[in-house]
Amino acid sequence: MLRLLILSLTAYLIAHWTYLHIQSASPPDWGQAARTALESIFPKIVVSLLLLDIERLAPLARSCGFDIHISRCKM
Repeated sequence: MLRLLILSLTAYLIAHWTYLHIQSASPPDWGQAARTALESIFPKIVVSLLLLDIERLAPLARSCGFDIHISRCKM
């Protein structure tokens, strides 16, 4: 139970600090704040999730006539 509370508080604080960093005048949209925090703090995870989505939807794209190729250049 304590772990859940600590993780929830940490996620809230990160989203709140991101919202304060954006300095929006409107009331907080917590979903947008969490998404912005994820994109700014963990961009590698966002890209990995995007690539997994593309791999998952590749058969659908092929059935519609699209052929998707992803290549990566290690630097």
